[in-house]
Amino acid sequence: MLIIDIDLFKKVNDDYGHAVGDQVLVKLAAMIQSTYRATDSLTRWGGEEFVVLCPNTTLLTSAILAERLRRTVAREDFPAVKNITVSIGVAECMSEETWEHWFKRADDALYAAKLRTQSGSDRARKPQRLGGGEHVSANFLKLSWHPAYECGHALIDDQHRALFGHANNLLAAMLSEHPADEVGSVIDVLIGDVVQHFHDEEAIFTAAGFPGAAEHAAIHRQLVDRAVILVDSLHAGALTIGDLFQYLAYDVIAGIFSGGSRVLSLSEDSTLQR
Repeated sequence: MLIIDIDLFKKVNDDYGHAVGDQVLVKLAAMIQSTYRATDSLTRWGGEEFVVLCPNTTLLTSAILAERLRRTVAREDFPAVKNITVSIGVAECMSEETWEHWFKRADDALYAAKLRTQSGSDRARKPQRLGGGEHVSANFLKLSWHPAYECGHALIDDQHRALFGHANNLLAAMLSEHPADEVGSVIDVLIGDVVQHFHDEEAIFTAAGFPGAAEHAAIHRQLVDRAVILVDSLHAGALTIGDLFQYLAYDVIAGIFSGGSRVLSLSEDSTLQR
């Protein structure tokens, strides 16, 4: 769920009149509709707020969509008022969560978005994955390396750190809306290094006589095969870049440390932690 609020909209009505305010609302609604997908639904919620529901969408993908919309609106020329900004709160519906609690978390994220900048506006923010009280700007998300992740093998530890760096480069390219070919190059480098890391790790396991080496290698092949399928789906327009990042960062890279489970959560210092 995304809750979108026009910043300082009362001033628009007071300075330019309600007719101009209505024109701003109509144009913004059209922009939201053009930004989101056919499966998403848009509703006007109150005077200057809109709610967008994005079914079957990860929190990260929704945050990227929100940040893209925020930037698009800030660059747009609106009738009479020229420029407006919006603040956006994002929340993913959790298992067995009530509508009221889900909406409150999105609304709390919106409130935080308006408070956490000097102007009190123009931010896209999302709450912690488990619904805690902290909020993280989509501009400052990153995968954070921790010394506890080190296994003691110099090559493997260097490769793990490099994979974190590649994932952060991909996330930065996505949020900055780099051209598709640049994003594709980052994806290619990331997947290439994942393949090399898996190859080296399997060789080390085999040489050490690790009894689960064959099973580990089979898991690696499944992860890489799935990544190739998702990249093809991305190129075919059947998958969003956010969904691909979700897989590469959560299932592949985070899975290296968690046995495949998704255990990254948003922390107070605006990093993704294991």
